[in-house]
Amino acid sequence: MGTSFSSATTDHIAVYNPLTRALHLFPIPPDEMRENTCVEYHVLSPEEDKGPLRVISVCHKNSGAQAAVLTSETRKWQIFPWVDAASMEPALQPRDEKYSSDNGKLVNGLIYWIEARQTSARVLNTTTLQFSRIDLLPHIQGQGAFTAGETRAGKLCIVCTVKLTLFVWFWRADEDGIERWMLHKTFPLLWAIYELTYCSFDLHKLQILTIVNGFVYLSIYHEPDHDVWFLSFCLETEKLDKLCPILHPDRLCPYIMAWPPSLVLNKPSSSS
Repeated sequence: MGTSFSSATTDHIAVYNPLTRALHLFPIPPDEMRENTCVEYHVLSPEEDKGPLRVISVCHKNSGAQAAVLTSETRKWQIFPWVDAASMEPALQPRDEKYSSDNGKLVNGLIYWIEARQTSARVLNTTTLQFSRIDLLPHIQGQGAFTAGETRAGKLCIVCTVKLTLFVWFWRADEDGIERWMLHKTFPLLWAIYELTYCSFDLHKLQILTIVNGFVYLSIYHEPDHDVWFLSFCLETEKLDKLCPILHPDRLCPYIMAWPPSLVLNKPSSSS
């Protein structure tokens, strides 16, 4: 998967693959889609490097949403019809809608937009380009924003922080066979963070950046020293690791990729 970059001062978006170091330039969507709203982009790489690269563009308003898709073969945008919020299933009252295009999370071919204190999340199927909704959990006092992600087994999960504790829910069937959010576990991180960073407990901010393949990537900001650390937490092993210090956590985009082929030994050595 590549990373996309856009600017209000250019008529192109750039898609960069850190593994191959390939940079692709594509035209931005037509004005009719970008009028009076912001647009976000998601890059879908072909499986096993076969097939064209796809870029999906999405814009949101409280009243609805619209998607468009571009492939690296055609280099042209296919714009899908505007979808009114009232037509997304399950239906909600208009007052429950409050969305913007800046925080979509791609999980197993679906993009989830989870807004603070909302009762549902918008979902876009990247194959059919159809919008729908999924119910969310009630707001928990003191929590940070919900973040969608996937477990190592590829199951949908959402995670939030309450002070220095992670709350993790899985989307799965209950005893009656009805799929819903079920609390998986809570993970207190206070002592683990202290042992890794030696920061005092009055941390200014613990922020979830993304959740990929069962790992929750976080940043912590220690206000007195202005220290910011990049951490990872494995949902399977329940282990917290310190990865590196960082300068600008709000601009950090964790990227997961295969090991560089140049460093993989494909054939046994013939030397004795």
